[in-house]
Amino acid sequence: MARHSTAASHAMALALLICSPIAQGEQKLLKPVVRQVDHIVVQTNDPKLLFNFFTDILQFPIAWQVTEYDDFISGGVGAGSVSIEVFRYTGRKSAESRTPRGARFMGIAFQPFPLTESLPELESRGLSYKPPEPFVSTLPDGSKGPLWTTVVLPQFSSSRLSTFLYEYSPAFLNIYVRRKQVMGQLALNGGGPLGFQSVQEIVIEAEDLERDTDEWQKLLVKRVEGSGNVWQVGDGPAIRLVPGKQQRIRGIVFKVQSLEKAAAFLKKNSLFGAGSRREISIDPRKIQGLNIRLVDLKD
Repeated sequence: MARHSTAASHAMALALLICSPIAQGEQKLLKPVVRQVDHIVVQTNDPKLLFNFFTDILQFPIAWQVTEYDDFISGGVGAGSVSIEVFRYTGRKSAESRTPRGARFMGIAFQPFPLTESLPELESRGLSYKPPEPFVSTLPDGSKGPLWTTVVLPQFSSSRLSTFLYEYSPAFLNIYVRRKQVMGQLALNGGGPLGFQSVQEIVIEAEDLERDTDEWQKLLVKRVEGSGNVWQVGDGPAIRLVPGKQQRIRGIVFKVQSLEKAAAFLKKNSLFGAGSRREISIDPRKIQGLNIRLVDLKD
């Protein structure tokens, strides 16, 4: 009789747990908010110079030309399934936002699942967001309308890092078509002189690693097994958290076909920074202070 009572109690407890809001909330965490990283934002005092380095020296395809808008300048290069945007404020924000080193990794733009679905999902996880900001300009058909909508994520942003959702208007751009185009161009030229394959990961410093790991887990869900603090985000680069003094992007990692060949190219062109058997870097002094490391495709 006692055994039957104990079994019944366990069954009832399990049923209550399954039906509880906490258990349902944990199950909801499995629903994705982010499809992948759409682009990495580089704030630079000289967007055209850095843009030319990526397109002329490294031979990355152009995703969009350097263009001046009302209060900013932007240009983009295709780095596999993700773009790298060179960006500078103009007007009133220009002087206060200049970086002494010339350039810095400023932000991460995540391609979300439809905002109508992803924003309520953020709320259910206790993640805040700022009101959506559509950027209105001239569409390809000549009419006025939103080109894209930005939603800033405050819990993942700081004075040194802007993290946001970035949804393109279908009337402006089919992002999947553009990605296929730039990836095709990269494949045709063999990844350029570096033998570039993909952006493997974005390395982010965390002031409080334990707290920030919990927050990123709520957002990205799919942690790489056994990694601790790495999330693979769709077909784009992974996000890696490392301990640091401030919340910022420490650098990005390129995956190349052959580390030896990439090193030879960098040395020949006086672009080699530092290196080991497993990774090398582009000399930061030659790319306005940016930290870009390279690893071998086979590793």
